[in-house]
Amino acid sequence: MILSRWRRFAPPGLAAVVVAIFAACGSRSDLLVDDPLVDAAADGGDATVDADLPDGAEAGDAGADAPGACRPRSCAEQGFQCGANGDGCGNLLDCGKCPPGEVCGAQAYSRCAKGPPCKPRNCTDLGFSCGPAGDGCGGVLQCGICQWPDSCGGKGVPGSCGNSRPCTNLCLQQVPCGPGATTTITGTVVAGTLPAFGAPDPIYNALVYVPNAPVAPFPAGVSCNHCGVDVSGEPLVATNTAANGTFTLTNVPVGSNIPLVIQLGRWRRVVTIPTVTACGTTALPPALTRMPRNQAEGDIPKMAIATGRADGLECVLMKMGIDLAEFTQPSGTGRVHMYVGNGADLGPGTPPASQLTGSSAALAGYDMVLLPCEGSPVAKIPTQQQNLVDYTSAGGRLFTTHYSYTWLHNIAPFSSTATFNGSTTGSPATTTGIVDTSFLGGQALSAWMGAVGALSGPDRFPIAEPRHNLDAVAPSSQRYVSDSANGKPLQYAFPTPVGAAPASQCGRVVFGTFHVVSATLTNGTTFPAACRPGPMTAQEKDLEFMLLDLANCIPDVPQNCTPRTCADQGISCGPAGDGCGSPINCGACTPPATCGGTTNYQCGTSDAGTCTPRTCVSQGFNCGANGDGCGNAIACGACTAPETCGGGGKPGVCGKP
Repeated sequence: MILSRWRRFAPPGLAAVVVAIFAACGSRSDLLVDDPLVDAAADGGDATVDADLPDGAEAGDAGADAPGACRPRSCAEQGFQCGANGDGCGNLLDCGKCPPGEVCGAQAYSRCAKGPPCKPRNCTDLGFSCGPAGDGCGGVLQCGICQWPDSCGGKGVPGSCGNSRPCTNLCLQQVPCGPGATTTITGTVVAGTLPAFGAPDPIYNALVYVPNAPVAPFPAGVSCNHCGVDVSGEPLVATNTAANGTFTLTNVPVGSNIPLVIQLGRWRRVVTIPTVTACGTTALPPALTRMPRNQAEGDIPKMAIATGRADGLECVLMKMGIDLAEFTQPSGTGRVHMYVGNGADLGPGTPPASQLTGSSAALAGYDMVLLPCEGSPVAKIPTQQQNLVDYTSAGGRLFTTHYSYTWLHNIAPFSSTATFNGSTTGSPATTTGIVDTSFLGGQALSAWMGAVGALSGPDRFPIAEPRHNLDAVAPSSQRYVSDSANGKPLQYAFPTPVGAAPASQCGRVVFGTFHVVSATLTNGTTFPAACRPGPMTAQEKDLEFMLLDLANCIPDVPQNCTPRTCADQGISCGPAGDGCGSPINCGACTPPATCGGTTNYQCGTSDAGTCTPRTCVSQGFNCGANGDGCGNAIACGACTAPETCGGGGKPGVCGKP
């Protein structure tokens, strides 16, 4: 299981869209193709299987190409005379315009002729699953994007994803199945929580994959790694867990002792599946799909915690399933090192918090640093604050609560991420937190809290000891939870380095204004004696999610998608999409004109009522609300976290910011 820095699991975004799933290296997914259009192309025939091509015209002979290569097809050899078309390798061709009086595609695909209005074809009609293509009427289609290591036409089949990498190791154990069948494994990834603390919570958005090569150790120390950098073993097939921790992995290699990796950031566990049966479903038991409790079972991010007397974050780490033996002083070999602020310790010799925050070298040795509330607003030393700025800018993850806002509020650039309020006057004993579901991470938090039974109402959960330390968050930050009583932020996060381009941001800071664990953990109290027994409360579960989210490799930044208006898209009627997942209405036509009467997305009467609806695929969309060009709305699907609709800058297509 892979979790950012716990080898491991990680939870951030919602719309679970099988995250950046690494396409099989040499994966024999082509064995599962049962498409006569693709088969014809693979056999050296017409990739478009177009009976309308003129005698003697051929769409190109894929079999003549060098193995694994993609040879671009010209307009002439495909028999095309007009319009935009694809060369089968992911590139766009311009096959010209028709002479006056003739229409492209009137009688034959991408050929000029006199006749009735052309009816455009879509990617499915053409048998294309990637790259640009023509609709036969002069329009261009976008038929999809291939995942690495595949490329469009990479196996010599025009318009189909593939790669020339050799099929080795477990790839050789992938087998073809009959129609509608595949070799599948299923399971539920959960935390390592022991029975004394209740049922283990599911792990959301963990990457689950079968490696096709050895899995490498994580490098020690903080580093600026983006998603995928810490993933090793050449994933053959992969997927991500849903909010309830479930996953389904298909086209799995068949046989005995099949390895499986579960990872969230640098949480990771590698297990062995005794037997995988061909063309059936193998359900994995919880013993194989829970997160590691100790280093003998897998990887856990290296964490440092400077204990505070008003918030026992270390207790939540224990309840999440980390063995007590992993809590050690910095001189020990555990994965959670404890320093004393003014809270619990690990006995004589536990070093003071200043040995952590006062040393850049000490901070650089940790994947995550936790600074819980000290019970009063203790002023911080500027050089130590700067050490934390530098640590997070290098890729470190920082979690703080309540009075630990003193690490953030007066040191640039942290101070620019929110409007801080040091007062706690009038703070109630309890309140209700409202999860902000206007963005992917908030949607994930709400869905997960619902899955673990922590919600008291829609997007709401109870909070004890809330504090008013924030008036607002900056546009570059993301509010996760607000107070139902006054709307003030209770929990927010921001990526680091602050102000840098998203591609350069790989660290993260989370701040919560409420005490996660209500307890008085004075200096001299030895962990875990002061930890409250029993299952986690709702706000402790919120911390569990945020800690895993913090560990995850994907910074939760606002999506990089600019909405498009009707005018931007040249649409004058009917419903459409803004390219970022939201619907827009481009107006109605005046009867007898209808939307698409002569031209898609335009009002017209000369051919009223015969508009040919366009599908999501034919328009190159795979997400969000859109229109069919004939006045009807169509839904093109949801994206899987961390992708968002238009997030990669391509309207109507899932992508990462």
